[in-house]
Amino acid sequence: MKFDMRGALPKRVDMLELLARDGFQHATKVIPTETKVWFIEQFIKAGYRLVEVTNFTHPRIMPQHSDAEDILKRIWQVDAVKEGKVKLICYGMTRKAFERAAGSAQAGYPPHSVAFTISTEDIHCSRNAGRTREEYFDDIPQFVRLAKENGFKVNMSIACVYGSPCAGPVPVESTIELMERGLDLGIKDFTPCDTTGEANPLTAFEYMSALVDRYGKYDDVKFRTAHFHDARGMGLANYVASIMAGATIVETSLGQGGGQPAFVVGGVPGLGSGPIYTNSDIVGNGATEDVLVMLDEMKIDVGVDIDKMLQLGRVLEWVYEEPLRPYTTKSGRPIKQPTEWNLTTVGLDYLPPFKEGYWAMPGKYKPASAETLEKVFKGRKFRWDPFEEKVRNVKD
Repeated sequence: MKFDMRGALPKRVDMLELLARDGFQHATKVIPTETKVWFIEQFIKAGYRLVEVTNFTHPRIMPQHSDAEDILKRIWQVDAVKEGKVKLICYGMTRKAFERAAGSAQAGYPPHSVAFTISTEDIHCSRNAGRTREEYFDDIPQFVRLAKENGFKVNMSIACVYGSPCAGPVPVESTIELMERGLDLGIKDFTPCDTTGEANPLTAFEYMSALVDRYGKYDDVKFRTAHFHDARGMGLANYVASIMAGATIVETSLGQGGGQPAFVVGGVPGLGSGPIYTNSDIVGNGATEDVLVMLDEMKIDVGVDIDKMLQLGRVLEWVYEEPLRPYTTKSGRPIKQPTEWNLTTVGLDYLPPFKEGYWAMPGKYKPASAETLEKVFKGRKFRWDPFEEKVRNVKD
């Protein structure tokens, strides 16, 4: 049997980074505003043109994102955003959240899109959004009105597309029903989501294929998004299957972060979050680092500086002060030539692997001086300053 897998793959996909919103909402430590802004700016420098930045849900329910307005205001100072090269995506689950987004727009720093999450079945919808699907549709027209009046789009993010942690298997018809009702209300952007890792490569392919068959002929209906949570080790395969079926946008989180919001943040319990639909703590999105390396190895253009993103993954381990799940922040990219750790004389062009914990333990790390770097790396290609920032002058 001959199957042309190369012919079934696209030449390019668009990456959407989730860390600043979905990724950080699962963190139990408070992430400073400065840290969030820094990562978002680095994503943009790395080539990202689609970035989730914050959540407008009430701070008592989502304390990690109490700085939503400040985040948007500061990111709008980035040149690429002001020039219209980057789209900023936010979240909001209530009319009040959309009113906050509208307030940011009126103040001059609008989101380009605000997404809300509605589930394919009512048990999860009630636990995640506090209301059934029918009750949700009482509010959605107000979301659409506020967005239209203030110049941003609405995205219907559909949870439990491939199955529910509360109700079990879900047919693709449940997703189509929600999309049809959304279209009737004027919504044109949809994100089919694998919420806690229920998808497998077969359903990832079949469900995206079904959506392409039904909506692919409409240029103004956006739905070709691969969004998976790697709770059961099938995340990478699911992305490939969805892309082969027609997905063109790939959503991932640096550090494999994300999932249901943390119940305790900074030692303070939340009101509307916690282990509300799964007891597992392995709920993160597909890892940006691993997905980027995989797609690049498959000759799919991702439009992103992959080496820089691997470095950012290591920096994120410093922020969390623990090793994170992605493989490639430890092993690096597959080498394409003899490298330094093989005792060759060829310059070091790829990120070297480090022992687990090395990058996650700042107390064990001593930055080299500029003099030492010059002495050791003179005449060699080694990205010892990947962020193009001046190395500090410190003593040996």
